[in-house]
Amino acid sequence: MRCSACGTTQALLPWFVVPRRWDIVEVIGRALQLLAEGWGHRRIAEALARPETTVRAWCRRWRWLVVGMAGELLAKAVSWGWSGWELPSSPLLRCLAALEALSGQWSRRHGPVRSWRLANLITGGRLLSINTSSPLAAGEECSWMSAKSKQEVPSGP
Repeated sequence: MRCSACGTTQALLPWFVVPRRWDIVEVIGRALQLLAEGWGHRRIAEALARPETTVRAWCRRWRWLVVGMAGELLAKAVSWGWSGWELPSSPLLRCLAALEALSGQWSRRHGPVRSWRLANLITGGRLLSINTSSPLAAGEECSWMSAKSKQEVPSGP
């Protein structure tokens, strides 16, 4: 779609598609759940029928981001009314607990939701991809979408 005001094109992805990834969020999410349970990347790759290098990259990225993401997901869950005291001390398991708390609050308010799809939406894909903005973050309208100018896409839709 092209913005009539500024002439940029917008790419709208459904919330179960991870930007710059071939796999949907449930596949990547399952790999991260197995990682939190103590599985190694080779075993996860075999179980999910994915290349070891791909799974290793997912695991490395998640280990790097997990503490901040757990805090972000818990903060959103608390803002939606969640309260709880029992959280695992392991960052990987704490992030999964935060994800469950968040999806529980969403389900209570809006109906059933798949946890990893919601996490992808809330974090703008940062939990599972290399995207850096959140569609639910406060700020400028449509600032979370990647834009291309008329010069970059002269014959766009």
